[in-house]
Amino acid sequence: MLITTIAVLTVALAFVVVQLVRDQGSGKEQVEAKPAGAKPAASSPTDGKRNSDGPIPAGYLGAWSGSIDNAVGHSTRDLVIKQGTVGDTVLTLTADGPLDGGGSYHCVFHADLTAEPTPNGPVEVGTSTVAVGEPMSSCTAGKPTTLTLLPNGSLSRENTNTGEQLTYTKSN
Repeated sequence: MLITTIAVLTVALAFVVVQLVRDQGSGKEQVEAKPAGAKPAASSPTDGKRNSDGPIPAGYLGAWSGSIDNAVGHSTRDLVIKQGTVGDTVLTLTADGPLDGGGSYHCVFHADLTAEPTPNGPVEVGTSTVAVGEPMSSCTAGKPTTLTLLPNGSLSRENTNTGEQLTYTKSN
């Protein structure tokens, strides 16, 4: 009986050793296999993490609104940030307001993502281009900007050349 028990234990031990050696590979780190094209899990819009569609942190995505008051009057700025990768158009800005001397302007700008943001931002966008200009002479392409989520939930857009900033609030 003792010999049978020793034989069974030897076979079991040999099986375990073979399994361990087989799983060791050739010194490579063992990682969880994921299917090709698998995406990370989506995150909530406020947790500062990337969502499943791309590198822009989820908290930045969506519609934002801001305004500028000056001697000519009140102008609105509506900003939409969408997901994309470096080189993609991720920012659309609509600017409406009064013109000096009467009338009004309506401008729509687009800007591309210039660098992949960290999971908490900031988000860097390049020079904007004019997509719509009414009148075109009132709409001038903008310089590169940095988008930063502020602790109070608003969004700061800062011109990286001049330091000028405008704060936006989430509108959706």
